[in-house]
Amino acid sequence: MPASTENRGAFPTLTQDRKTLAPSDGLPRRQEDARPFDDAVLSKIVSNSRLMEDVFQLVRQVASVESTVLVTGESGTGKELIAEAIHAGGPRAAGPCVTINMAAVPESLAESQLFGHVKGAFTGATANRVGCFEAAKGGTIFIDEIGDLKPPSQAKLLRVLENRVVTPVGGNVEREVDVRVVAATNRPLEHMVSSGDFREDLYYRLNVVRIALPPLRERQGDIPLLVNYFVDHFCERYARTPMRVDAGLMEFLQAHRWSGNVRELRNCVESMVVLSNSDELTMADVPPTTRRSARPHHPQFELPDGFTLAEVTQAAITQTLERCDGNRTHAANKLDISVRTLQRKLARRQADAA
Repeated sequence: MPASTENRGAFPTLTQDRKTLAPSDGLPRRQEDARPFDDAVLSKIVSNSRLMEDVFQLVRQVASVESTVLVTGESGTGKELIAEAIHAGGPRAAGPCVTINMAAVPESLAESQLFGHVKGAFTGATANRVGCFEAAKGGTIFIDEIGDLKPPSQAKLLRVLENRVVTPVGGNVEREVDVRVVAATNRPLEHMVSSGDFREDLYYRLNVVRIALPPLRERQGDIPLLVNYFVDHFCERYARTPMRVDAGLMEFLQAHRWSGNVRELRNCVESMVVLSNSDELTMADVPPTTRRSARPHHPQFELPDGFTLAEVTQAAITQTLERCDGNRTHAANKLDISVRTLQRKLARRQADAA
């Protein structure tokens, strides 16, 4: 039976000062929900990014409601940690949180793992087995990589979500299930719906509340926090003396694209800590795979003659907004300014042009 996977490393709490955002979506609450959200449940996530603060606010809002949540984001962005925070911050926290990763389950076993089976249902079914939905009774089921579930199983999952009953494979007796459902994917479900690879009705059933996690490259300010935490974590784990991080190495790590996001960064730091023969990590400790995937070097940027500081600022704002498809929150994060400051500069530009 798939169960909640191993903790991906305890993260330090950086969220204690955040204010609790009371749920305001009008969705039904469980009757026993009267407690404020405990920010300690977010303590596994290292961040002081404005983008992640938006995510944390959504987690606080949805934790106490019964709505299904769809968590999206690239691989390694921490989708399972968000699911765990939703579970731990809500009224079902005392119940189990059962995780099943559909990418790791063979198609032939997907329904058995989700809904259970009866003895003799198929070759190898030597006893009755409870599925993840029943195992999560009173708690939360986290269905990771939901985009890997094949269409025949999608239809049966839709029925469970609609009726809250499961029928074990090979059985004919329906069993009620009382669970909170959180699903996650790194695949574009909208495109999969258009191509016929994912049921449209199931997509809308899952996409009630959506939490989109930004990639690490959009929260570069978090990289030093993560690097220092992982260095301390692995030094303690492997009984190494405390290590420092060379400034040049930190600059390189901040500039790296990290296509595997936090998971890739974590593995990189672990490798450096394990293999280093010094108490200071430098560029010489960077794993070859990370070095080979580094961004190509760009020549130093030079301004044309005659540009004023105001013109340079406006050009930077314009280009950053274009790269962020007009998203002001993302653009402000890249420019390392607040959204309010960005809005003020845009308003000033409009006034000057009028």
